[in-house]
Amino acid sequence: MIHSQYELILYSAKDHISFLTNKVDADLHRHHYIQCTIGLEEDVRLRAEGETFRARGIVIPSHVPHQLRGFQKWQWYILINPESAFGESWMQRLGPNLKICLLNEHQVSSMLRLAHQLLDPIDPTTYEQVMKRCQQTLGLFDADTELVLDDRIRETLHYIDEHPLPELTVGALSRLLYLSESRLSHLFKQEVGITLGSYLVHRKFEAAFHAVFNGSSITAAALEAGFSSSSHFTRTVRDKLGMAPRSIVQNSRYMQV
Repeated sequence: MIHSQYELILYSAKDHISFLTNKVDADLHRHHYIQCTIGLEEDVRLRAEGETFRARGIVIPSHVPHQLRGFQKWQWYILINPESAFGESWMQRLGPNLKICLLNEHQVSSMLRLAHQLLDPIDPTTYEQVMKRCQQTLGLFDADTELVLDDRIRETLHYIDEHPLPELTVGALSRLLYLSESRLSHLFKQEVGITLGSYLVHRKFEAAFHAVFNGSSITAAALEAGFSSSSHFTRTVRDKLGMAPRSIVQNSRYMQV
């Protein structure tokens, strides 16, 4: 049995969101993310594509309608942006038909050991090491490759870091660099591994949760981060995590990594 002072521990990275929880009890839904779920206490029970799956480790392609019952058992979720390098490596692994994938016994055993390192919140460096091991376990790309960024993308990232998120759009950034929107988006994806539009949404998501976990109301945090309304933020959170923001912040720990 797993013991934790929290009911949800959430780690937010640039190309994925990872969380461990005993809160999930999701009705039929779909989202843009590739979802990897590991049952930490017992098998994951999933209904999708007219079939029922039961396994300790399951990977669900993006946009596949699915229903998952947690039964108050601990599970580890990794929601991967399919437009990132991490996501594209999974797309290649899943094959052209993009079928649900069940992890083998060796992969599950390794993932369970990695998951237990995350139950007590850890620092970003340790988290990065855990995720590199995760990618190696799953047979994905070599995460140790060092990336040397194009100067224009380095300038874009610096500008994003230095300016309020509500002011940032793909159009505004493309004008800053005297590039077309399509050219900047292509270059950003090529260099960073995630589309610029997805990166901006993810940064707004991070900023809103950072504000909420530091005492702001959900409405104030959503507007401050650049969402058009609290309902826009709520829809984004449901799409990413399958839970409402209020459910996430109760007895939870948020870590930006």
